[in-house]
Amino acid sequence: MVTFKDFLIKSKFNTKKAKLYQESYDKIMKSGLFDKKYYLKAYPHVKKSGMDPLLHYLFYGAKEHKLPSPTFNLRRYLEEYPEVEKNNLNPLIHYIDNDVEGFKMDSDPFTLRKTKILDTNRAFLSNYDFNDEPLVSIIILNRNGLNHLQRLFADFDSLTNYSNYEIIVVDNASTDESVSYLKSLDLNIKIIENDVNHSFSKGNNDAAKIAEGDYLLLLNNDMEPTYGWLNEMVGCMLNNENVGSVGAKLIFPYYDDMASQGKSFTIQHAGVKFREERTPYIYGPYHEYMFSTLLFSGERNHHREVISNTAACLLVSRELYFELEGLDENYFYGYEDIDFAFKLYEKGYKSIFCPFALLFHHESATRLEDQDEKNRINYENIMYFYNKWGDFIFKEILKGKIYHNNLISNKKLDISIISKNTDFISNLAKDLNNKGYNVKLIPNPKNLDIGEDCDILLSADENYDVNKIISRLNIIKVLISPNADERYDICLEKQDNYADKLLDSIKDKYL
Repeated sequence: MVTFKDFLIKSKFNTKKAKLYQESYDKIMKSGLFDKKYYLKAYPHVKKSGMDPLLHYLFYGAKEHKLPSPTFNLRRYLEEYPEVEKNNLNPLIHYIDNDVEGFKMDSDPFTLRKTKILDTNRAFLSNYDFNDEPLVSIIILNRNGLNHLQRLFADFDSLTNYSNYEIIVVDNASTDESVSYLKSLDLNIKIIENDVNHSFSKGNNDAAKIAEGDYLLLLNNDMEPTYGWLNEMVGCMLNNENVGSVGAKLIFPYYDDMASQGKSFTIQHAGVKFREERTPYIYGPYHEYMFSTLLFSGERNHHREVISNTAACLLVSRELYFELEGLDENYFYGYEDIDFAFKLYEKGYKSIFCPFALLFHHESATRLEDQDEKNRINYENIMYFYNKWGDFIFKEILKGKIYHNNLISNKKLDISIISKNTDFISNLAKDLNNKGYNVKLIPNPKNLDIGEDCDILLSADENYDVNKIISRLNIIKVLISPNADERYDICLEKQDNYADKLLDSIKDKYL
């Protein structure tokens, strides 16, 4: 609680000045125009200092042009009333004291942005009309996520635009009031109360065993759904052929703190792609279009096949889920959804991204808090995934690059040629370029750093020290020579249609 002593200390024991600041403090408090929560999040150093936020604003913040609230357009105010800055006045006190005409507080720009997103998405909704709604079992894992649950279920039923569903919550030994809150809800909820924190895979698998629905909807507890999300996902599933899973468009919410504010209302998930890395994991999954502000543009706004959807919001048939033995329980909160997607893909099923099933993803607090333990578990997840799927992914990415299919990776086939620019090499590079591949000539045989983008290394120099190249571990090494060389994966002689022979040899060996 702020006392007169606080004003006195900050005013360097100038009693008159302290009284003026106290009067200003009371005026602002009475006006309700100072947003304490916003100020602390926007300027986290104030929170760390332990100082009362309004006290800080009066003595320091106003002079530093800090905003008292997101609705007070300080720049516009100072432009319209230059005497404020000229006379070193507090702009908020000036506004209150003068009851200025013609200056209106802005509507909260973040609320306006969210409203625009919701209105825009609603215009794209299909609002499917089902003759018979299949039962959907919505599975939610929770651990000490009371705040998340309260936001998730605030208006849950009316937002689904779908009536036939049940909810199964797997509570992993929460010590907050999560379970009692769930039991107070007037919804069709089953609760599995665990006494330990089971993995994401086991929690969902356990819930699937008691689910009665034709479809399972895996849903994080940290979601804020928007109107029509479940209707869109079920409609997408039923109106497309050979669908294994349907995923949603996930958007980051608004963040008050300046460190995270830049990602507010940007895309968090719109499908997964893979990038290839030099070391140590070879394949790195990433969310395509992550942090993009173009929420309703291009592929971000079309139903399309993706290699994987995040299980933060994932619809799959219950029968198929069990046919594929559910989520692999060797993972602990990481890679289990990508693993499942590859099981779908391997069996010939499609993963579909549904752009109009829109949810805000507030990012979960369910996982472990110890950073070292997180890193250890993440490494184990990655290596298990790589050992299980590495060879398969290598072939599928290579196939996609050769046939210009960007389902798994957006990169083109990348070929480096170690040789001087002879007529043969020049024609070869031209032929490969005409096929739509990236070709790079490396004339210096001492250059051993091939880079992590290179897929195929062609060497016309038998003396090239190929064993010492710096590249990805899965690079394909080809020697242009009539002589066999065990250091290379493929050896081919020069010939007129070398580009075609090269590709045919790679297909025969790897695909």
